[in-house]
Amino acid sequence: FRVDNWMFGATVPKVVALLDWELSPRGDPFADVTYQCRQLRVPAGVGSISGLRGKDLGELGIPTEEEYVASYCERTGIDGIDNLAYYVAFSFFRLAAIVQGVAKRAADGNASNRKAAEMGKFVEPMAEMALEAIN
Repeated sequence: FRVDNWMFGATVPKVVALLDWELSPRGDPFADVTYQCRQLRVPAGVGSISGLRGKDLGELGIPTEEEYVASYCERTGIDGIDNLAYYVAFSFFRLAAIVQGVAKRAADGNASNRKAAEMGKFVEPMAEMALEAIN
């Protein structure tokens, strides 16, 4: 449920379609929550995976990770997310695997995105951010 997988209406401010739904996590809803948190931890300028780390979230009207998780917990009636670091790390490792797959398709000549070959250079940074989340 990443924002960049949403298609918005041309005349109304609402989501009209969800793209790449087959990649959505199935099972634990915390995987969705922390997939959103991942965007807050990725620095700006990391190619097409550019994130929001280092940006003034308040100025942008975007909640911090702590605020986002607290809001989720309040709305779902839970006290917190045990092992949050595990879920964030999972999100980064998952993205690293997706990016590696895109790079492999590019190497095989099967990629639909003309910039797919560049994606391979993001695998290691995503894995490093997973380890950072664990630590």
